[in-house]
Amino acid sequence: NIPGYRRGRAPYHAVIRIFGREAVQQAALEEFGQDLYDKALEEIEYEPYEAGELQDVEWDPFRMTILLPIQPEADLGNYRAVRVPFEPEPVTDEDIEERLGEIQRENGQWVPVERPAEFGDQVVVDMEGTAGDELIMSNEDHEMILEEGTTIPLPGFHEEVVGMSAGEDKTFTLTMPEEDDLEEVAGQEATVTVHLHTVREEDLPALDDDLAMMVGDYDSLDDLRAAIREEMETAALQQAEAEYLDKVLDAMIEGAVKIEYPPQAVDREASLVLSQMERNLAMSGLQLDTYLGMIGKTREGYRQEMRPAAEERLKRRLILEQVAELEELEADPDELEAEIERFSEMAGEEAAEMRAMLESPEGRESVASDLVMTLAQERVVQIGRGEIEDEVDADDEAEAETEVEPEDEVDAGAEAEVEPEAEVEEEEPAAEADEAG
Repeated sequence: NIPGYRRGRAPYHAVIRIFGREAVQQAALEEFGQDLYDKALEEIEYEPYEAGELQDVEWDPFRMTILLPIQPEADLGNYRAVRVPFEPEPVTDEDIEERLGEIQRENGQWVPVERPAEFGDQVVVDMEGTAGDELIMSNEDHEMILEEGTTIPLPGFHEEVVGMSAGEDKTFTLTMPEEDDLEEVAGQEATVTVHLHTVREEDLPALDDDLAMMVGDYDSLDDLRAAIREEMETAALQQAEAEYLDKVLDAMIEGAVKIEYPPQAVDREASLVLSQMERNLAMSGLQLDTYLGMIGKTREGYRQEMRPAAEERLKRRLILEQVAELEELEADPDELEAEIERFSEMAGEEAAEMRAMLESPEGRESVASDLVMTLAQERVVQIGRGEIEDEVDADDEAEAETEVEPEDEVDAGAEAEVEPEAEVEEEEPAAEADEAG
């Protein structure tokens, strides 16, 4: 509404005088900017990873410059040639003996002794400590095992107790750590008083056939040793299998010709990790913000801390997606139905709602995507172990290297002109091309 003119009839100079040129330009941008942006994307036939960011606007002549996050991209080169040794950690005789020692201690007992305390003994003490006007410790009938060099409750405390006998009192001075939680007493001298009630030493059963029969269905100590070795070798094998996929993926990352992605991809991955963590905590009855408060962190600060790990996870996922595409992996229809059935049954009373969600086009696509990722993981493991031929088939290579016709090419700095003219640029990737030697 411009005073003195009918609505919509005011001349341009009158509108500028009342509202100002910048306000009119902003209104025009809000009215037509999105349409121009959509037309520009249609013209260059490009699907950005996320919404573009307006970088600049020129008004005479009119031009919008928008920065587009690129789609993550990976060129794996000859990924089928990647080989990674599968090497479970060997189980040594020393490992067996160490486990037998643990079994001895598990079946031992602490017995009182009439002698001064030594390292390795268990003692029962009353203790109290002050630094300045602060009470820094106060405990009665506290059990502890004396260990040389430990800093809990204070550096030197255990060394002072060594040599004391049951019924003895002792007062001594220790220095508070410089990094103590109580800043007001950090680095100060602390006065500590201890009353020693009891000294106990560890009484271990003999390492013999009787111990083997006591801890399980074994006829002899040799049988127990054999069972321990089998158990530890199985655990080492499971550990190696759990780590092997990541080792092969890391090798494929190292050998990739190119892995590129925008910073937004790392941000999205970090957010996904944080969301997964939030769901896991919720299942344990703990809110994420409560947990972060307990460790003195904010949600955004913690997300930033996770960025390096999120970036590694993103690279591995890109490798898996590319392997799935090159290997033409697809979810089996029967397995897809079985997976939907499994998730529905797990939902219990909400099974019907879960099934309806999973049987929607989006739900089926999500479940199918998870199944394909599992297939890709299995294929990566097969490649790393040499169970798949080194070279990609000629037909596969031809499909992977299909040339884009000149008229379909999109240059990284391509401008798309529409009426009025709009310019769209692709954002520089966050990660440079990874080169293999």
